[in-house]
Parts: sequence; structure tokens; C-alpha cells
Amino acid sequence: MHLVKQFLVVTANMIAELWMGFYRRNSDFYDKQTSGSKSKTGYYVFVIAAAVVAVGLVSWMYNRMYS
Repeated sequence: MHLVKQFLVVTANMIAELWMGFYRRNSDFYDKQTSGSKSKTGYYVFVIAAAVVAVGLVSWMYNRMYS
């Protein structure tokens, strides 16, 4: 149960950071190395891949615990 609580806290923190990112759109807030990207395709691919990995991990954990 402790591991599940930690996972939920980390997931909530990541969602909060993503939510706050919509309000902090100026390039000087983020790392200088990432502010030079010209297209948003890589960003969208990363977000979609991270969501797929997160859902897959939660599904795998659920199946291991309750199957």
C-alpha cells in the first residue's frame, strides 16, 4: 500500500507540473537547451508516449495485484 501511495503522489505532482506549465509559457522559465526547439511534434510525441507508458504501467500493476 505504501508503494501505491508514493506512486499516486508522484503522479499527482507530475499532473500539477503539467497543469502549471500551461501558465508558464515564457522561454526563460525553462531550460535554455530546450527553448530552441522549432516544432511541437517532439513535445506531443513525448507527452503521448509518457501517457501510454503511465497507463500501461498502471494496467500492468493492476493485473499483477488483482489477477
